[in-house]
Amino acid sequence: MKKVLLFIYLLFNYIITFSQQIGQISFSKNPLNKGQIGNEKKFKSGDAIYATALFPKTLKDYFINRPPAKKFELTVFIYERKAPLYAYQEPSEEQLTFATMWLSGDAMNQKYVTFELAPTPEKCNDYANTDYFFQEFGKKFDGPVNYTENLGKLSAGNHDLRIMVRINDEEVSTGELSITGDDFSMYAKQSETLNQLAKKASAKNTQMPKAMKIDKVLENQMIAALKNSNDWKSQRINAPELLKLQIIDSDWYIRRNELTGVILHRYIRAAVAVKTKNGECGFYPIVSFQEDYIGGKFQPLHYDGIGDFVLMDCANLNAATDK
Repeated sequence: MKKVLLFIYLLFNYIITFSQQIGQISFSKNPLNKGQIGNEKKFKSGDAIYATALFPKTLKDYFINRPPAKKFELTVFIYERKAPLYAYQEPSEEQLTFATMWLSGDAMNQKYVTFELAPTPEKCNDYANTDYFFQEFGKKFDGPVNYTENLGKLSAGNHDLRIMVRINDEEVSTGELSITGDDFSMYAKQSETLNQLAKKASAKNTQMPKAMKIDKVLENQMIAALKNSNDWKSQRINAPELLKLQIIDSDWYIRRNELTGVILHRYIRAAVAVKTKNGECGFYPIVSFQEDYIGGKFQPLHYDGIGDFVLMDCANLNAATDK
């Protein structure tokens, strides 16, 4: 009898401890304010879906042992529960998609994250929230764009979904909903609209990196070298107008032969703002320039390579961030 009571006691404590480690995700058809709890469980295709994930502790507490950083990641997974083929089997889960939110600012002090799974485009706020950041992969943003794109792939019928939040590879919050319909393609169209909104919001919140070195002579040499490159002349760089160049390294970097230690060249990088053919502003965060080392001296500066283009609101041209 004592063993039974001990087992029940340990099981009860295990359940209590486990429940304290996993928060709940609630859902709503209407936008949720910060930390507001939703009370919806059943949705129809085309419904807007908003969510609030609660956590046992503040978000910053999950990263207390991590190195300092300006943004921290939280990943949202969407699973579909699949009925078993046979009565003796357990239901299985199939991952539909996942997306990472990068958090900063006041969001880190909260025990919740309010996010949008399928927002009405005109009410979408996640991309405009300066405490949230979603990466762009190819030409599509993570977050609501990703979620709605995958909801748009669901087949006709009822779908039981589990939404799960992970931090540091640990499940910290979970919730379930069901969604029914004959046609889910409206979510795919919604995803395209949300992606355009995300681009505009990203451009509005984007600024060039802070200049780490002021050297007008070197800046003019970089501009001349860039415009003399094949990338510029062939219009691979979609920028008929160069607006601004800022050196983002405080000094040159020396590259040596790994075996002999002989100096090969030195390089330095800049961020370059441009205006595209369609009148949009943006910048290349990393444009590399190089001086080869020949005959005991460095040769004239030449363009070495360029990174990806980042869209930016033209009004932000003279603003600079320390990112």
